[in-house]
Amino acid sequence: MDGSLHDRDFFTWTREQAAALRRLAAARPNLLEGLDLPNLIEEVEDLGSEQVDEVRSHLHQMLKHLLLVAAMPDDLAVRHWRGEIVTFRRGAIRPYQHSMRRLVAPELEGEWQVARAAAAEKLGHPLPASPEACPFTLDELLDEAMPLDALLARLTPKD
Repeated sequence: MDGSLHDRDFFTWTREQAAALRRLAAARPNLLEGLDLPNLIEEVEDLGSEQVDEVRSHLHQMLKHLLLVAAMPDDLAVRHWRGEIVTFRRGAIRPYQHSMRRLVAPELEGEWQVARAAAAEKLGHPLPASPEACPFTLDELLDEAMPLDALLARLTPKD
């Protein structure tokens, strides 16, 4: 793979740079007087964490809009909601790196629960027959080749 780690996987790069700065601070505490290494380390780590938060936020919005479409398939806003799902999916895919999986995947169930509550609040009533547990894997949500209708089918009660 070409390019630096910074270009290929910014999240991992931030973690590696923070670790290197910690080692440098421990080995050479008087290096470059005035360099605020503790805060510099924290800021570098925060840059990577912001990408993880961005992925989670987009996944949450995607889940909420899937629930809205499933709950109100005849609503005038459905076309808008479907467009939002596509946009939020792309917004999650763009910053996502496989190295984030250990932080993002375990949070998917919690995002599902919050999305269910948010969708119900937006509609003003409980969601009809929405699954209690998240019916999607992280890979499915991040797979642009998976049609929205295939995701929505998991939210539609079977007769």
